Amino acid sequence: MHLIQKRSYLFIWLIFIIVASVVPIASAAEEAIGAATEIPKPSHYLVATYFYNTFRCPTCRKLEEFSEKSVQNNFADNLKNGTIVWRVVNVDEPENQHYNKDYQLYTKSLIISEVRDGKEVRWKNLEKIWTLVRDEEKFEEYVKSEIDAWMKDI
Repeated sequence: MHLIQKRSYLFIWLIFIIVASVVPIASAAEEAIGAATEIPKPSHYLVATYFYNTFRCPTCRKLEEFSEKSVQNNFADNLKNGTIVWRVVNVDEPENQHYNKDYQLYTKSLIISEVRDGKEVRWKNLEKIWTLVRDEEKFEEYVKSEIDAWMKDI
């Protein structure tokens, strides 16, 4: 009986050692495959950014929700290939406060900006989102048409 227990422990340790040595090899192979299939980031793209601050009312949350839906519903392929980037930024965080001055922000805003070779070349505040927040369909049409107009140059 004692010999069987020793063999069982030995067998368990042997399996552990084999698994421990195979997992890093599999992970390295997966990383190599992932790196080979990674899509390169384009040098010319648009960034759609919803800027908010810590205090958020229901309307502010709806602005973000509608903005994100509009971008994701109408530009899924562009998001996938990197010609459009979606992001959400809290301007109350110290590292983001410069955006208030950069874009002359005075309230929650959706900013579209064009980036060429790593530098922002132009931007626009889509201010009509505030007047369209009660009509999701018109809101989405507005955001889509604004981005479409800019995508002609990309």
